[in-house]
Amino acid sequence: MRKTSLPQFLRSACLSAIWSLGALSAASAEPERITFAHKNWSDLRGILNVFETLRSACLTQPVTQELPAQLLPEGYQIVSSDLYALGFEAGSKPKAVVLSKNGEEARDLAEGEPYVELTFATDATPSGGCRVTWSRDWDYSEGVNGVMNSMAVLFDPWFSYSLRAVRASRPDEGFTPQDQYSQVSEWAVPCFDGQWCRVGAILELRRDEGVRLTITRGEEPVGARNDN
Repeated sequence: MRKTSLPQFLRSACLSAIWSLGALSAASAEPERITFAHKNWSDLRGILNVFETLRSACLTQPVTQELPAQLLPEGYQIVSSDLYALGFEAGSKPKAVVLSKNGEEARDLAEGEPYVELTFATDATPSGGCRVTWSRDWDYSEGVNGVMNSMAVLFDPWFSYSLRAVRASRPDEGFTPQDQYSQVSEWAVPCFDGQWCRVGAILELRRDEGVRLTITRGEEPVGARNDN
């Protein structure tokens, strides 16, 4: 993996942030193929890719049988959740599938590729379930502490801005630089059919291990929103 230094990160992150003002637009009414607007590096750009993937996969529409093929990013494949995580099929018809770069959870995690797990709708959960996960080692040979601090500080405001989200859980009362962070948050996010969806985010930043981010949409919307 190619390494870079902190000054290059600062320049790239600023350009990425400015570009994203136009790129992270309101969700479309129709499913669209997932694309990654930013370089998938372990900094703000990778987080923005996850946010946009969450919007496309989890917030624009409920999960249908047709949705995985409609969303499938270029170079990705659709595999059952059992085959993805366990290495074998556990049933004849999968209840959930994964949009995966490598077809295996271990390889996606090792290579730092985001993946999407889609749980099909049932009578009990007509909207289905949706989760985006991304884990990646640091792409930097120096300045990792600065990158970590920036990601920890910027996560909440960029989550709110990118997805028009409202934080539902209590925020931290202050910030102290650390060698690792584990941030858990709950959000109300505008989603399909004029509803609010409950979304949970877990961001882990570790000096020796890199970044891991998991964002999950609750199975059903929690109420209608008033956009006026």
